[in-house]
Amino acid sequence: MDLKPLILLSPELFLSFLGLLLLVWEAFFPKTRRAFVIVSVMGLLAAVLYLAQMYISRALPWAGAFGVLPNPGTTGWIQYGVVLGMESVDSLSVFFKIVILLSVILVLCLSLDYHEFADAPMGTYASLLLFGTVGMMLLVGSVDFLMAVISLELVSIPSFILTGFMVHRGSSNEGAIKFFLVGTFSTALLLFGLSYYYGYFGSTGIEPLLQGIGNNGKPDLVFSLILIFILAGLGFKLAMVPFHMWAPDAYEGAPTPVTAFLSVAPKAAGIGFLLRILINHVDLNLTPVLAVLSALTMTVGNIGALHQTNVKRLMAYSSIAQVGYILAALTAAVVAVGDLGSQAVMVYTFLYVFMNLGVFAVLILVSNQTRSDEITTFAGLSKTSFGLAMALAVFLLSLTGIPPMAGFVGKFALFAALMKNTGLVWLGVVAVVNSVISLYYYFRIVREVFFCEPQEPARPLVFSPALICCVVATLAVTLALGVFPGPFLNWVRTVVGI
Repeated sequence: MDLKPLILLSPELFLSFLGLLLLVWEAFFPKTRRAFVIVSVMGLLAAVLYLAQMYISRALPWAGAFGVLPNPGTTGWIQYGVVLGMESVDSLSVFFKIVILLSVILVLCLSLDYHEFADAPMGTYASLLLFGTVGMMLLVGSVDFLMAVISLELVSIPSFILTGFMVHRGSSNEGAIKFFLVGTFSTALLLFGLSYYYGYFGSTGIEPLLQGIGNNGKPDLVFSLILIFILAGLGFKLAMVPFHMWAPDAYEGAPTPVTAFLSVAPKAAGIGFLLRILINHVDLNLTPVLAVLSALTMTVGNIGALHQTNVKRLMAYSSIAQVGYILAALTAAVVAVGDLGSQAVMVYTFLYVFMNLGVFAVLILVSNQTRSDEITTFAGLSKTSFGLAMALAVFLLSLTGIPPMAGFVGKFALFAALMKNTGLVWLGVVAVVNSVISLYYYFRIVREVFFCEPQEPARPLVFSPALICCVVATLAVTLALGVFPGPFLNWVRTVVGI
């Protein structure tokens, strides 16, 4: 067995080692709480830099010495190599790995001064995030369903634990139990479908899906059921309607930095894997199914958010709706070099991470002072800190898709991909209507910030350096990519092989 290509998985191996090191470190030096987070952020940044240079050099450092050189992929993605026949390292997986790593870096910064983590074991917390990150990175490159299942569980188990990290709080335990039960059921559904997949094809590789192979090219009932079970199992992980019931309770019960993590990183990983295995959805006759699921997901998510009074529950329904938008872009994706659908999926996912985490950064700054996550806690924020109030307004406007924020670029890419396909124009109309609906509940928060008086006398906010860095970083990306999207869009075109 040739182990030389394992160099392609250097970031995953490094982060796994770092996670184990943190656990041992905490056993001997449990009081160095901030150091655990800082070292984790530095390790993640090193992994980002390692992956980012792959787009510059089009090859890994030292790869030539191991016989690992980039080759053009069948879908236009730059192919660097396949490890043990189960894990592909290509421009698609590297793109989503960078998105995942950046999101976890921001989540760790959000966690550094969160009030509920004052006495928490941060070494354990950081190591769980690192292990989950490794699982997500492996998932986006999986070309074998066995590797995908292992990766999903490596994401799910740390997520269960992190959701119930505040063991003294009943809502945290409740959210963790619901998350665990639903996660177990979704894994069972996925494994059930994969057992039939293996019996049908005699393989657990994803090649039959990429080639659109069913019964002599015409999928029969068994093959259709296999696809439904696989889609259902992954749908639970993404909180896709009708598999979304667990998300609001789990998001509300989890510590706010964990809620921020769950709302972006696992979703980016799941979308990356779905894009890989369902890029040939037209030949698989899944396009109508994906279109209907997309319409339902964005509609149920937005309508569910209308009457929420808790910001974390509202953002849970918002994240469900955002998954619907990304699914719409996936529906427009086709097997073609540089197709607009694939580009829209990547653009929207990347921008969503920064918009969403920006909202959570502001929420943590406010909740550290008020110890509440209700929408009314934002009342009068503009009088306490006008700059922070404006930043929150920018994030919410961007999530709605208002120019010149980055969210408009994502929505424009989505609508362009849908309008190019005449059969999906109706889905574009549904997306537009849902964007209008989302404007109402996002502006409920804006109304509290600028036009409502606080119920109690306002106290000055405590601005910690880590949280301010998160707000500034996410705000800079949201504004810069909205005004100057060219370099970013060129990067995405490089990923898809243009």
